[in-house]
Amino acid sequence: MTIPHLRLTFKLITYTINYQSIQIVHNSFIASVPLNRELFRRVTKFGLPTVLAVIIAYFLLKEIDIQQIPQTLSRLSIEALFIGFACYCLLVLAKALRFRALLDLEVRVYQLFPILALHTFWGNILPMRTGDVSYVYLMQRRQKVDATQGIASLLVASLIDLILLIGLVIATVWLLRNELPNSFTVTFLYLSLLLIGSALITVFVLVSVAPNACMKLADRCASPLLRLEKRSVSWVVNKGLAVFQELTAFRSNQRFLEVWTYSLACLVIRFGFQCYLVVEMGVDVPMLQVLFALAFTNIFNLLPVQTIGNFGTTEFPFVWLLTHFGTSVAVATVTGFSLHILILLYCLPLGLYGFFRKPKES
Repeated sequence: MTIPHLRLTFKLITYTINYQSIQIVHNSFIASVPLNRELFRRVTKFGLPTVLAVIIAYFLLKEIDIQQIPQTLSRLSIEALFIGFACYCLLVLAKALRFRALLDLEVRVYQLFPILALHTFWGNILPMRTGDVSYVYLMQRRQKVDATQGIASLLVASLIDLILLIGLVIATVWLLRNELPNSFTVTFLYLSLLLIGSALITVFVLVSVAPNACMKLADRCASPLLRLEKRSVSWVVNKGLAVFQELTAFRSNQRFLEVWTYSLACLVIRFGFQCYLVVEMGVDVPMLQVLFALAFTNIFNLLPVQTIGNFGTTEFPFVWLLTHFGTSVAVATVTGFSLHILILLYCLPLGLYGFFRKPKES
């Protein structure tokens, strides 16, 4: 009964991944009715994530007693809560250092910390990765970073995160290979991620070794699309070219090493303190399995499929994976929701700090 529910929920999530394509088709159909088009956009942007969150949360929460969540959280000591919050602040600090290196900004890190704190907050609250808009807006307003450069740096950071996450998933899958059930698609998880990771690494190597040739190739491929003179197509193509430009800007030099070092630090801090909190909750799940589930969940949430507050779309892949190792749906669900609630509680004061912190004048 529980596994069919999870499969049904997975299908619902899969169908929503292509919601933007559906929106484009629908907008073309009703282009002559601006009011209806705007209404559709609002319903799609906020209504769909809300409905999705309710559906996923319903299927997950019906498997547990709600009281189990506060009971699990109550096992955490005050010391553990403060250590977790300190690590979360350290994570935001590492993000600030990374983007300072990525954008090559000559500013003090405390000037960027509020921006990344507020970006982290909105990223945990707003659906479909719309929280990323706050980063672009704040960087443009407070640090005079061009919007295109801001978007490009965000996409480059996401690519680096994806490579590191894929590497982590591959490593954990290899370590857990003897524990994976026969029904689990090991080949898909391992080989496909290995191929994707290798392809992404190859791109980084090529743009580092032959940046001019790669840029010329990108311009040549983009020219036919730009000649279409369609606004949406041109926007996507130009952002893609901007990402390539950012990739070629920092090659195998100190800046390149700084970005990757801070990205790796973000990865270690993020999963380190989350695993620590799970241990402190007293959850009877092997840490390697928890790490695998957390890494896969983070890859899943790089897609624009988040609901409001990220409820459901964060817990679902986490629960789905742990159940394949024999963990009950109830234990996995309680663990996922408890950890998620803690993250939201941690990002709230940081978001307030980022909101009220006055920007430094240049």
